Amino acid sequence: MQNRSRSAVWIAVALVLAALAITAAIIGFQKLRRAPPINVLAVSSFNTGGLVAGPRVEAPSKNLGAVAANRDIWLEISWKFFSELRTLNSVTVGGVPARRMVRNKDVPAAANSEIWMISAGSGDKLENTTSADIGFNFDGGNPAVTMQIYSVVGASETAVATAAESGSSISITVPSDGVALISLIASGTTSGSLSNVTRDFRALCGKDFLGIHASGSSPSAESVTATFSGSAAADFAAVALQPALAR
Repeated sequence: MQNRSRSAVWIAVALVLAALAITAAIIGFQKLRRAPPINVLAVSSFNTGGLVAGPRVEAPSKNLGAVAANRDIWLEISWKFFSELRTLNSVTVGGVPARRMVRNKDVPAAANSEIWMISAGSGDKLENTTSADIGFNFDGGNPAVTMQIYSVVGASETAVATAAESGSSISITVPSDGVALISLIASGTTSGSLSNVTRDFRALCGKDFLGIHASGSSPSAESVTATFSGSAAADFAAVALQPALAR
């Protein structure tokens, strides 16, 4: 009986040790798979200062940040026309078309806020480019434009969430170790600020046009809310990005 009891104890101990070994292996594998943190840098901005001749507007020689293997260029853009309903048809970076990721209004409007993106890492057309002209191509008219450019390294090329709201705030769920980019236009006021996020660029652009471009991060999965303090309603656009494994 004693031998049987001892055998049962040793079997139990062996099973516990095996379970601990498996758990340690799983944790180690997850650590190996975990992507490095996202590096977000607001590298340059642009403000036409009011209405300018269109329908194409160009921001010359804008900084895109340092060359990096997993670099993407994200552009927060706000624009306004005087009593015209217009559309931003395309955006180019160094002559290369960018992709629209989200906009506040999906129909022609007198004012809008949008977020665009272009890959600029290894194997991309802009992989060795640190400065470029940014082109905004509208469907006509004379626009006013503000923009903030971000160099984002180590993020997924596709937004895990997008949001568009009008009013005094916008909320978007950001994944663990993720980031949010938030753009707004307040077209009925020249005053106001944005709270709960990092305000990277705030610009008055002509009469009754305030553009604010911001970013935020989250160590754990949670909702990020940006609140506008101005006296007029704002039009928001936002994206949430998650860390990416090596492409």
